[in-house]
Amino acid sequence: MTGISRRGLIHGANAAALGAVLVPAAAPGATPGAYLRLNQNENPYGPSDAAKKAMQEALDLGWAYAQDDAAQLRRMIAAKEGLKPENVFICEGSTELLRIGALAFTSNGKELVAGLPTFNAMPQYTARVGGKVQFVQLDSGHRLDLDAMASRVGANTGAVFICNPNNPTGTIVETARLKAFIESISPKALVLIDEAYIDLVDDPAATTLVEQVKQGRNVLVSRTFSKLHGLAGLRVGYGLGQPAVIRRLEDLRTSIPNRLGLRAALASYQDTAFLDYSRKMVRAAVATTSDALTKMKVKFQPTQANFLILDTGGSSVAFATFMRDKGILTTPQFDPIANWCRVSMGRVEQMETFLAAAREFFQKT
Repeated sequence: MTGISRRGLIHGANAAALGAVLVPAAAPGATPGAYLRLNQNENPYGPSDAAKKAMQEALDLGWAYAQDDAAQLRRMIAAKEGLKPENVFICEGSTELLRIGALAFTSNGKELVAGLPTFNAMPQYTARVGGKVQFVQLDSGHRLDLDAMASRVGANTGAVFICNPNNPTGTIVETARLKAFIESISPKALVLIDEAYIDLVDDPAATTLVEQVKQGRNVLVSRTFSKLHGLAGLRVGYGLGQPAVIRRLEDLRTSIPNRLGLRAALASYQDTAFLDYSRKMVRAAVATTSDALTKMKVKFQPTQANFLILDTGGSSVAFATFMRDKGILTTPQFDPIANWCRVSMGRVEQMETFLAAAREFFQKT
């Protein structure tokens, strides 16, 4: 199992061979603009103007450590979520939280229960720090199978990982079922809910599990500024959990985010106009892509995120290679749905470029 960043998650025995497909070694792949990047789940509409202004104003403060900005962001998030600052953990992107969580709760022989496929940061790091991963295949609708996951929880389980919406499938679990799952499982093990894409779902307020934190349950909710806020390159994320869990994460952290990233996050968090615009445009790209794939009679999974998976009808590596040759990067090879390929949403006009190439591919196959 080879894990890379959230944007380039891979499962499967062919992962090493896919490097040339995902990130070309030649010079054009060295710059973000050389290829159409539909393989990273980034937001091409960010950062907002307010975030850019905040970063520019913070340049003269680059000499000073940024603990004060981290504390301010912690207070702001706590106030919005109806929590206390001690319930909030600020980190360098949510991937850092997932890795620290693995070190804290699933290392040295402890077990992690996770879906397959799902975002690989926590399962991968669990294995690296001496833990064991109990993978559970998704159900027939490409959703996390909560019943099957619950059956794998035992005395040695340190944590259960729930990515909701799930990466790479874009599916969500019914909130009532997930709440019931947490009520049953959280007394036995930490339930870590990765909500990296929560801001993009149809009803974020009804989907988030932050209320479970307010109720005192053994839950850790992971969020990021990399998606809707468009700050992936600046590495700012946060977690919401019980104070004892947050203290455990703090004890294991190795750094804090940089000042420019924190200032950008502070500005973006309050920029509701940009966030509404960003959400609208991402959904427009999803609608354009979904409508076209439907007309092309290409099977795909309806999504609640800023990406979707489609059935290539054969080798997803062949599809990704064809797209790369057209100057478009996508993400293939997810075990056990190896024929499916993940396509991130670019701008609407960029998705038209992708769709033109997709038509050519499927006409030939």
